[in-house]
Amino acid sequence: MNYSFKKYQPLSLRWWHWLNALAILGLLGTVLLRKTFLSWRTNAQFIEQKVTEGGGAVTPEVAKSIAQGLRDVMWDWHYYIGFGLTALLVIRVLVGLFAVKKCPATHAVESVMGLSKVPAEKKIGAIHYTLVHIGYALFYLITLYMVLSGLALYFKEAIGFSKDFNHLLKEIHEVLMWFFVVFVVGHIAGVVIAEGRGDKGLISDMFNGGEDRK
Repeated sequence: MNYSFKKYQPLSLRWWHWLNALAILGLLGTVLLRKTFLSWRTNAQFIEQKVTEGGGAVTPEVAKSIAQGLRDVMWDWHYYIGFGLTALLVIRVLVGLFAVKKCPATHAVESVMGLSKVPAEKKIGAIHYTLVHIGYALFYLITLYMVLSGLALYFKEAIGFSKDFNHLLKEIHEVLMWFFVVFVVGHIAGVVIAEGRGDKGLISDMFNGGEDRK
């Protein structure tokens, strides 16, 4: 088992990696905006305050409607990017079948199984490599849930799930969004650690593919 991160990355996987990164960051950005600058509760109060200061009058219900309308324009982008992430997940399956020819979950299991054969002086690096690939396997599993639950919530009226089931899907969907926050931070930290450990050029390899094309 080769525990080095330095492997040739096919062009299809590289394109997928960067497009997927943009999609994940875009989705996280819309969530952040929804919870902060475009929070309807905060903006509804702001609208009421400013209208009152200007000598006008607005009911809390109307202020809420305006604030939600402003938020919903941004929230449409969450849906658009979510559809893009759905397409990217399908593409990743195709890349795995025809280019990489390896399942992330299988790779993670093989890494775990091979740890006992790693020499003591290389054990730390092998453990780091294994943890990274376990994280990748979780990433794909959770991405699958996010895509399926997101589609179910978007088409909930056509699908006809119960209100309670839709609420459960939404609650889990929102909680699991935090996994991507942790994953992004951990991914960046992992690359930095790997670069310092000896696997230099990982970022540039994700652009040019790397030297080992075997």
